[in-house]
Amino acid sequence: MPRFKAAMVATPVKARFEAVAREDFARVLAVLRELGFDGVEVSVLEPEQLVTSAAMAREYSLEVPAVGTGLNFLHYGLSLTHPDPGVREKAYERLRQITEAAARVGAGGVIVGLIRGRGDEAPSLEAAYELLVGQLAKLCAYAESRGVKLFIEPLNRYESKLVNTVAEGLRLLEDVGCGALYLLLDTFHMNIEERIIEDSIRQAGPRIGHFHIADSNRLAPGLGHLNFGSILAALADTGYTGYVSAEIVVKPDLETAARLTANILRVATSGP
Repeated sequence: MPRFKAAMVATPVKARFEAVAREDFARVLAVLRELGFDGVEVSVLEPEQLVTSAAMAREYSLEVPAVGTGLNFLHYGLSLTHPDPGVREKAYERLRQITEAAARVGAGGVIVGLIRGRGDEAPSLEAAYELLVGQLAKLCAYAESRGVKLFIEPLNRYESKLVNTVAEGLRLLEDVGCGALYLLLDTFHMNIEERIIEDSIRQAGPRIGHFHIADSNRLAPGLGHLNFGSILAALADTGYTGYVSAEIVVKPDLETAARLTANILRVATSGP
């Protein structure tokens, strides 16, 4: 099995989101470097926060494989599918600015998670979906011109009604029709929405652009009931060789959570 690159999600801001390393950013970077991680996935509000964070990551020899944007929904209510055109435009412009910053710092891709909206703000779910397709088509064309990938993440039904499963994500990719748009799969969400996680991973195949791991309870791998050996074997079957990034509730502490993640990846990929 190939060795996947390892990352953890962290943020330099006071985030209203629990599944992210929220302590001193420099300390997070030091722990990740010590444990042999390859990168840090950064969750930001403002594009300049990405620029500063990426510069700090380079000092610790860490890459930035992906940039999270969902805090803009949680903090500011920005949504690509909001019924107010002004809010939609602000959401699009924020994503465009972050995409531009990602290009400047060499980040791997920009994540479209909660900033797509929950699906219940628009008059109907169908209307929200059509808005999402249009917004992503425009944003993806810009991202492609800047050499940046976009990652759309299927979320569980309790967080959003828009694109919950791998099958729905693949349909969205077809409807948008942009080569720079990929799926971001997350084992926490998949545990809720997919019948068999491994089958859905194989179904996504080459359209997987980034991968999140968290156990069934959103804690570090090994603290719930998911079989990461089987899950990562399925991911390897697709030919994926990119980053596996821990988007987890950081308990009992940063060092323990990061070490558990590193150990799971090491054990799961140590076979033939």
